Amino acid sequence: MIKSICFIGGGNMAEAMISGMVNSSYESQSICVVDRNELKRESLKSKYGIRVSVNLIEEVEKADILVLAIKPQQMSKLILEIKDTVKDQLIVTVAAGIEVVVYEKLFSKPVCISRTIPNTPSSIGFGATGIYFNENVTKDHEEQVINMMSSIGIVEVVEKESMIDVIAACASSGPAYYLQFMECMVAAVVKQGLDKEKAERLVIQTCLGAAQMAKQSDKSISTLRENVTSKKGITAAALNVFEKSNLGDIVREAIDANIDRANELSKEISEKLI
Repeated sequence: MIKSICFIGGGNMAEAMISGMVNSSYESQSICVVDRNELKRESLKSKYGIRVSVNLIEEVEKADILVLAIKPQQMSKLILEIKDTVKDQLIVTVAAGIEVVVYEKLFSKPVCISRTIPNTPSSIGFGATGIYFNENVTKDHEEQVINMMSSIGIVEVVEKESMIDVIAACASSGPAYYLQFMECMVAAVVKQGLDKEKAERLVIQTCLGAAQMAKQSDKSISTLRENVTSKKGITAAALNVFEKSNLGDIVREAIDANIDRANELSKEISEKLI
């Protein structure tokens, strides 16, 4: 039974998680946010009925789970403050770019670390989160983290930490890819004379519909796409343009660039923190 979950940092991702948790099976009073910003604390308390505090050490001491929801550049200072207080608590981090080995070195002792990579749709309950556990995490801990993150969307657990960057390239950054494609579709049909508001409504609904079809159908994504595409029809004409422009190669290059940049940032952050 979880007695206390302490969020260190009350930013957007912390709020998304808290919102999902209190709307599922979590007791509001089992959740506490430690944040220096009084307005943020009071806003979270008012919205979700959770506890808020500025007493970092006191809350860390009595928590079962610590959620590190701060910026990567703040992590070293935070861990220096709490490392002597942390005993057997489960540590869940949502900070981008910091590998588990960095946390282990900063704490200078065996710790239970769960590295997660949520995405922005988590704020409305449609998140897609990748999770990696270090070797100290128990099965009970794993279940607790999966339950927490499942309250804001779907969860995929990976055995190799390197897969977190792959998930980030797909799911964490993914919403921006789809949104940019939506922007391009809107601009294209507006240029053809359609009212912008109508265009946006149609494009958004079409994206929602395609996603729901893919989610609910037992057919593959490729099969669903083929079913919409009549030979020599209007959809085929558009898809032929994508093919001639090597859309597949463009997407692969984009994913590769994302992962390469993630590796660069991870190295930069690690060098600064350790």
